Amino acid sequence: MTISRAVRGTLLTGVTAALIAVLPAAGITPALAAPNISILHQAPIGADFKLAGAPNARDIGGVTAQNGTIKSGLVYRTDALNNLTDADQQTLTAAGVTEVIDFRSPTERAASPDKVPASIKTVQLPIYDPSNDFYVFFGKLVQGGPAAQQAALGDGKGAQYMRDYYSWVVNDPTSQGQFGAALKEIANSSGAVLYHCTAGKDRTGMMTAFLMTILGTPQSQINANYLASNDRLAASNKATLDALVARGLVTDPSLFGPVLGVQQDYLDAAFAAATAASGSVSNYITQKLGIDAGTYKALQDKLIKTGGISTGSFGS
Repeated sequence: MTISRAVRGTLLTGVTAALIAVLPAAGITPALAAPNISILHQAPIGADFKLAGAPNARDIGGVTAQNGTIKSGLVYRTDALNNLTDADQQTLTAAGVTEVIDFRSPTERAASPDKVPASIKTVQLPIYDPSNDFYVFFGKLVQGGPAAQQAALGDGKGAQYMRDYYSWVVNDPTSQGQFGAALKEIANSSGAVLYHCTAGKDRTGMMTAFLMTILGTPQSQINANYLASNDRLAASNKATLDALVARGLVTDPSLFGPVLGVQQDYLDAAFAAATAASGSVSNYITQKLGIDAGTYKALQDKLIKTGGISTGSFGS
């Protein structure tokens, strides 16, 4: 199976959701259902910010930034919010979230609409190639059976597709504009902002890497935050693949590992593409994402706690 570069640019977003889409709901709901949890704190920030229905949810605060740390309680990154429990929705409100930015395509959103409190503003900044429908392609690939999957993903093709995808996003003018718009939303928001895609690992991971670069986070900590998605998504990814294997649609689940998880070389590919385009990642953020000196400073002033550990928007 030959896949064009443009298709590779979109087929690797929201992979888990596309896999789920080919299964009847009854086949996977028990395995993926979010347990009911209670609110432990009035204002859950830092390590306390958890969503039962979105396992890849986290506060980006607490890591090193320029002359300090990133404040907790102001920026959250998550996977899709379509499975949120009532308690999860209360957690968003208690965490001070006033805006949700959704990077998913219209197809992804239609298949899995977010469930957020009506009081929270939603902003749609889709990062995808409208000329190629990821759900249709990947659904056909799964339904095509083991031979088609081996041809498309075997022999390292899955990981190469991911590297190509990250480079595509970085170089795509529309994607650049969406990332830039998201950064400006964070800079100008009066409350906490949450952004997400479907799995919360690729588009969301790149967004976080760009934001942390602006804030002066060391590369090692940017990488660690990015790679944390593997542990957080492991259980849901396994449940999805187990269901596909049980139906006989997949015989080699290892083929899907590179597209369901993240690898350091994917983010490296994004940063390499940004550097090739503008000379450095910082220059790329300014030149391609349109983040001028004023917005750069606004983000740093808003999100960096100088000197000590931040207590976030509820105590800083």
